[in-house]
Amino acid sequence: METSLKEKILKLRDENKSYNEIVKILECSKAIISYHCKKSGKNNIGLSRATLEKFEIEQVNEYYKTHTTKETARKFNVSITTVKKNVDNKRVLLTEEEKKKKNYLKVKTHRQKIKIKGIEYKGGKCQRCGYKKSSWSLDFHHVNSKEKAFGIARYSTLSWEKIKKELDKCILIFKNCHGELHEEEYLKTLKEIDKI
Repeated sequence: METSLKEKILKLRDENKSYNEIVKILECSKAIISYHCKKSGKNNIGLSRATLEKFEIEQVNEYYKTHTTKETARKFNVSITTVKKNVDNKRVLLTEEEKKKKNYLKVKTHRQKIKIKGIEYKGGKCQRCGYKKSSWSLDFHHVNSKEKAFGIARYSTLSWEKIKKELDKCILIFKNCHGELHEEEYLKTLKEIDKI
């Protein structure tokens, strides 16, 4: 008889596996894992202590200075929430300007990762001249602008499947070739207008 997903989740949780570890092993969503664990009372396996003594709080704070929240929780056999509740916040508070800059860099980095994945998907080089040195110098050009649903760089929050469908409407092209292509399209349009 085949073991159900619920049984597999609970067995792994009994082995003190974290939700993230179970996600990797079973390739299912964290929401499903959380649902089954909470329903079965196994959401905090081995982490039943919610309060710490004063001397333990001092130990947790000291350990937390050089370790992550997760490592600290494991070391002291408490939940991550308990660690967060009892430690001195070691985060540096950012100014509004620093927050904007950090957010900008996060979005820019994510978009660049999507672009690199798209470049690999489209063959890794300009489909006109073969250029492949810098991802910053490569663009996605929609072959038929009327079929364009969105610009690849603008909607990096979409699923990879949706981005791939849009990439299938594009060619990968070096920025200089891209400029030349648009100039050719512009000159072609001018000739068509002159014929009218």
